[in-house]
Amino acid sequence: MLVSLSFVSAYYGGGWYSDPIYGFGQGMEQLIEFTEYTLGPFFSVILGGYGDLLFERVLFLFIVLAVVYVITSKMDVFKDNKLVIWTVTIAVSVLSTRFLTDGIIETMILPYNVLGVSVSAILPLIIYFTFVQSFSGSATLRKTLWLFFMVVFIGIWGSRYDELGDLSWIYFFTAVAALIFLLADGTIRRAIENQQLKQLNYNKRQDYIADLHEQLDKIHEQFNKNHITAAYFNARKKEIEKQLKDYSKG
Repeated sequence: MLVSLSFVSAYYGGGWYSDPIYGFGQGMEQLIEFTEYTLGPFFSVILGGYGDLLFERVLFLFIVLAVVYVITSKMDVFKDNKLVIWTVTIAVSVLSTRFLTDGIIETMILPYNVLGVSVSAILPLIIYFTFVQSFSGSATLRKTLWLFFMVVFIGIWGSRYDELGDLSWIYFFTAVAALIFLLADGTIRRAIENQQLKQLNYNKRQDYIADLHEQLDKIHEQFNKNHITAAYFNARKKEIEKQLKDYSKG
């Protein structure tokens, strides 16, 4: 409804008619302002004032709310009593976040900053590692790609040092990890190829075991139909079972 009203307002103002994207943007902007003006006072009362970190306080409230709800809903004392569960959940969550000072909130935010920086550095490294190792036939190309990765991340480390401070060192250590991968390229390739060979041998062994089981079922069927003698059946059965035992150990 709010978005529709915003569209109407933008339409009569000429914005929607002349530029639909402009009208949509104006509508969303008014919706965000309405939400801020409506819910801002509500959360400021619950969390003890506006402050500069009201949005962060609201997010922590939701986090604590979700965790406390999961815990209380699994407790036998509150089982099958939704009113009590929600009462305890809301009360504990508000008490946990209402009296947080700005200093405490900034300290709580720090691990999330570390998480964000770590993911922004490590995830590209994992993806890039897979990409580099896809070039299995050229060691020179792989080393060149790792060298390029190192240069880029050292550049990021230098450019973001003033903004992130000590956290930016994770980009430097990511570049160091790339250097290690470059120097150990041969060892890494041999390890990958050995693992692939082991997997290939395992698959072949499983295929052969399945074939032996089929042979065993077949001679049972032939014996039951009197197509083979008992002596041949027993000898062949013993031979196949021995092979199955040997390959199962491997």
